Amino acid sequence: MTITLDENPVIDQREYSTFEEILIRLNAEGKFTASVLVSQDGLPIASAPTPSPLDTEIMAAMVAMVKDFILQTQERLGLAEVDEVSMVVGDRSRLVCRYFSADHQPFVLAVFAPPNISYRRLTTHAVREIQAAWENSSA
Repeated sequence: MTITLDENPVIDQREYSTFEEILIRLNAEGKFTASVLVSQDGLPIASAPTPSPLDTEIMAAMVAMVKDFILQTQERLGLAEVDEVSMVVGDRSRLVCRYFSADHQPFVLAVFAPPNISYRRLTTHAVREIQAAWENSSA
């Protein structure tokens, strides 16, 4: 399923995938700089905005490396499953990585949030939308 976003003259008039539509809405609601949905292999599945001010392929690869580090740390320290990692940079903006599964497939939703922006509720909602869309596309 694809969605065309005609109502916003700033957004180009192309068709967006369901996942891109979710990320576009997430960025607008949270005032996020960029977001990317990443596979377990570190490949970007969808990103917003397109083109992104950030290199989404590098962002996706970095998110996958962080995930590998987390898995090793969990094993060695006997920690419960980690569902989020956040990195704060010098200007107080943050890269937030939310780890989740949809139809037994692991994914990462990464968002780059400006300082002092609440993200947890919005990313949780986006994760649920992505899970539902993935499961509907697999059915």
